[in-house]
Amino acid sequence: MAQSPSRTPDSRRYQRLSPDERRDQILGVARRMFTELPYAEVSTSAIAAEAGVRRGLLHYYFGTKRELFLEVVRDLSGAAAMAAPPPDENRSLEEAADLCVRLFLEAAEGNATTWFAAVDAEGFGRDPQLLHIVNRFRDLTVEHMLTVLRMEPTGTLRAVLRTYSGLAEAATRQWLQEGTLDRGQVHTLLSRSLLALLTDIAPAVEDARTAAAGAGAGAGTGDAAAAAGAGA
Repeated sequence: MAQSPSRTPDSRRYQRLSPDERRDQILGVARRMFTELPYAEVSTSAIAAEAGVRRGLLHYYFGTKRELFLEVVRDLSGAAAMAAPPPDENRSLEEAADLCVRLFLEAAEGNATTWFAAVDAEGFGRDPQLLHIVNRFRDLTVEHMLTVLRMEPTGTLRAVLRTYSGLAEAATRQWLQEGTLDRGQVHTLLSRSLLALLTDIAPAVEDARTAAAGAGAGAGTGDAAAAAGAGA
């Protein structure tokens, strides 16, 4: 009985897939290529060839190279945001801060090229859609940090953590792009900075806001009393 020939890697590329499966396949290839290469060095022709489809099919699903890149960044940020574990009441604040940093660094290391291209808006100028995706990711990261940290999500704390995200991105750039810091150094920098923000700086910022609000209320009361006295 004759044996059927074994399938080669190339023949597996051209298997019949449902529209959703084909779209996911192309997106997976694009994500890998945008992660491995700068945006300018990736072409839709190369992505289509790697996925084993015609370039026209890629454009049918995603449109232009820009739109495909936006979808990759959106997919990447969504996957990274979902990586946050559930809160653990047995985890100390220091341990929770350390975990937040470790998860951030793992996501950054795995998607460095794509992420920095998105943050820098490489080849896009000030693209509002790209900026919206990046800012949405930053906001989701803050919300998931609050979940892991098990802290009351006040407006002040959110603003402080949003500011911290700028430090995290800059430190990660020193590690992955500039090579001036290694991963251990960046982890120490970010985990200790985060802990200081949570235990010292954020409470001080909240106190400053409360004091300013109290001073404003006091000034308003004094002005009202002065006006009443003048009218007497």
